Amino acid sequence: MHRHRTSQTLLAILFAGAVFCIEVNFLFAQTLREQLKSESTQSLASEARSHGNAIRGAILFTSPALACSKCHGAASMDLVGPDLNRLAKDTTDTHLVESLLEPSKKISEGFAMTQLLTEDGSVIVGRLLNESDADLVLRGATGASEFIRVAKVNIAERKMSTTSAMPDNLIDPLKDRGEFLDLVQYVMQLVERQPDSRTMPQTEGGQSISPTLQGLVWLKEYNCGACHDGLPKNLLTSKQAPDLTWSGGAINPQHILQYLIDPIATKPGTTMPDMLAGLDADLRQTAATELTHYIVSLASSESLELDKNTSPTGEAVASTSDSERTSGSDTQTADSESTARGRELFHTVGCVACHAPRSKLNAESELADSVPLGPIDQKYRVQSLSKFLEDPHRVRPSGRMPSLGLSHWEAVDIANYLCSPTSEESVADFRLNAELVARGKARFVELRCTSCHGQSTGETRYLSIQPTRQDRGCLSVQRGVWPRFDLSEQQRQAIRLALTQPHTPLSDDQEISLSLTAFRCLNCHTRNAYGGVSAERSPHFQTSNPNLGPQGYLPPTLTDVGAKLNGKWLREVLISGRSIRPYVKTRMPQFGTDNVAHLVDLFARVDNLPEIAPGNVDDPGSVDEPAQATKIGAKLVGTDGLNCIACHTFQLKEAANMPAVDLTEMAERLQKNWFYHYMLAPQKLSPHTVMPTFWPGGQSMRKDILDGNTTAQIEALWQYLLDGRQAAVPRGLIQEPIRLLATGEAVMLRRSYPEIGKRGIGVGYVGGVNIAFDAEQMRLATIWKGPFADPAGVWRSQGHGTVRPLGDQVIQFPKGPELDNATSAWIVDDGRPPQHQFQGYSLDDQQRPTFRYAFGTVEVEDYFVDAIDAASGQPILRRKLTLVGISDELSVSFRIAVGKVIQTLDEGTYLIDQNLKIRVAGTHRAEVVQRGDDSELRVPLTTTGPRSTLTLEYVW
Repeated sequence: MHRHRTSQTLLAILFAGAVFCIEVNFLFAQTLREQLKSESTQSLASEARSHGNAIRGAILFTSPALACSKCHGAASMDLVGPDLNRLAKDTTDTHLVESLLEPSKKISEGFAMTQLLTEDGSVIVGRLLNESDADLVLRGATGASEFIRVAKVNIAERKMSTTSAMPDNLIDPLKDRGEFLDLVQYVMQLVERQPDSRTMPQTEGGQSISPTLQGLVWLKEYNCGACHDGLPKNLLTSKQAPDLTWSGGAINPQHILQYLIDPIATKPGTTMPDMLAGLDADLRQTAATELTHYIVSLASSESLELDKNTSPTGEAVASTSDSERTSGSDTQTADSESTARGRELFHTVGCVACHAPRSKLNAESELADSVPLGPIDQKYRVQSLSKFLEDPHRVRPSGRMPSLGLSHWEAVDIANYLCSPTSEESVADFRLNAELVARGKARFVELRCTSCHGQSTGETRYLSIQPTRQDRGCLSVQRGVWPRFDLSEQQRQAIRLALTQPHTPLSDDQEISLSLTAFRCLNCHTRNAYGGVSAERSPHFQTSNPNLGPQGYLPPTLTDVGAKLNGKWLREVLISGRSIRPYVKTRMPQFGTDNVAHLVDLFARVDNLPEIAPGNVDDPGSVDEPAQATKIGAKLVGTDGLNCIACHTFQLKEAANMPAVDLTEMAERLQKNWFYHYMLAPQKLSPHTVMPTFWPGGQSMRKDILDGNTTAQIEALWQYLLDGRQAAVPRGLIQEPIRLLATGEAVMLRRSYPEIGKRGIGVGYVGGVNIAFDAEQMRLATIWKGPFADPAGVWRSQGHGTVRPLGDQVIQFPKGPELDNATSAWIVDDGRPPQHQFQGYSLDDQQRPTFRYAFGTVEVEDYFVDAIDAASGQPILRRKLTLVGISDELSVSFRIAVGKVIQTLDEGTYLIDQNLKIRVAGTHRAEVVQRGDDSELRVPLTTTGPRSTLTLEYVW
């Protein structure tokens, strides 16, 4: 007889000399929130205050399941939720408990959600941050979202929500009541310990580069110093023209011709001036043709290998279509897979930080402040573009086009993508003409092209710019014998302003601003109160580990970077792209030593924080013996201390929670004083971090270590980190498996299992067989023999890992419901089948479950037991399905197994891929059905009475 369980069952499991308790939840049991709501908030608050563990609570606060730090940051970050360090001093413990259990009961002032219905039918929900006559600015309701700007003319309806952005069931992923008390204790610590203003200096808001400095950037961007003397001096290198010995052989001559005739129309936004602006149309064509022949004649043997359409000897070259010219990889064969990989790389590694994202048709989107690529498929072949992408500094040494450290094949993939043909026109044959080459060379000198391309020939330079002239010169809008640049009026005004200001030396801070602007560093990074990833580009900044939140995909801030990083490390970051964040898919560009090395010293001189490290404060709190400090630091890092090892990588070994930066590289990378500031207030120095503070308000949460002396504890951590790769392994890094066994009766554990989501139900049977049932998709997912399971992956990582089968002979079954429509089955994905419903389970007197679920009007009872095979004496799994509501009109079938080869051994016995034998009995008969490359063992279900049974035995 089965007996139903309608409440939680606690199974005490004795093994390995320790007692472990496992909570087994019945499907209809109350959630943790519902259980806690039945208790007094006053008693919960009191217990949290007296028994909660703030250290464990801090880890829970930043865990991926709760992700509290996404919405509750520090230092007025304009996030969705309030800064818990700055709540009113009279905030009660009871209020904190109520806020977690019933977040919508009382919403803090200023944090109610605004709901917008736009004219196109979109719904936008977020916290209102700013409102002007023209638009609204909101912070997306998920907390991790970028700012959302909505024009008022596009709003059809607007109202305030009475529901908090904080989910009602936020705490349900917690394992038990104890974890809830730990979380509340940590929040209590945050609220009552206000931040120390000494350690949290405020930055000035609203900073942006001045028009004068922007004018200096433009002077270098357009390389005005190539022709003009007496320009303002600064450390920023000028943007140099490309090396024509490479371009002459690598670029399509037809593109060079069109570009010279009208560079601004061919590539809007180009910094290349129109040198032929003063000529009429016929003369422009003639001069451009001559220049094209001369430029192609400059091609080096290296670049000639990249474009076979050009012959410097005058020999005829066969005409090629765009599709032939641009398709394929190094062998020039079409490669759609390479193109798809290239699209992914282009939009993730960092290209779109400067260039506009591209549509599915490979067209540039209209995004302001993007560096245009122009008709790149008309300019390059795959070979030449991939060679350029591998080493852009070879052609353009001034670093405006940085290197992203692409491998050869990554460069080929991106080139395949960008060179995907958009036209079927033919590229005309091109043969060098010696006479045109000679005339082109004379033109090249006459037009002063040598000023930017190669060495000057000694011709007279323009001595000065006359910024006030509106009718002549480069800054005018008139055409003449001078170069014509594609300048906006704003650019002209900024350049004039820069030229008319006294040419006094720039400050270090101004020099930094020039370089960060010219190299577009602020497209990715923030510094003080400006810069950062725009909302339009944010979707293309991605991570391989979403558990880290925004810090997993957003580049780190440059605020106080000179006070943060040691000079040697900062130089390696700037020069060679050294990275400690492998989970960030966007790569750190490399701009070239000559272009950015000066920033190392500039950052060091400009950035500083108040000194608070030992030796600079009244209470250094140092430990007398360095060896003793190191030992205490090891304890703090481990599970007996602050449990840093729960989130941080150690000696390249990732933590269970997330792969946060490696502890053994910190002392080499960071300056000690910055480390102290960061420990005291992580979000202040790194706004997107999920790192909790263990010293809120400067007070330690561990009063039992070094008498709770904050400075002494941080110093002990630092002394430990100084050992780097040689640091002693902290407790908790190496964890023995937990062995959950079935002894005396079956054992159940509802958690995530391999290839199953969070609705996995594992059952270990006394007879030595085990199953994992998928309650999301109503299927038997896994069977194995031997010991049941190791739940350490979920118990030690706040429920975000997976349970690991302990035994062997593991067999996985395919995804998708076993019971489904025979003619129009559900298209399998990771979700829940729409016509299936899981209805819980009951337990027999040996704790073995009978699962209940339905498919439409068909109801199923699915019962598993362990048994012994009469022939071999080995343990097997027996399964009995009882079906109600079967009718011939429904056309349903039951999928038993899938394999490459299914053999029929005798009536009702089948061998699946030589390793699993299944016996089928009951009132229905099985058949083998071919589905593509696989075979399926199925049972068509037809009417056999009000109740029918299907019995299966799994022998392996």
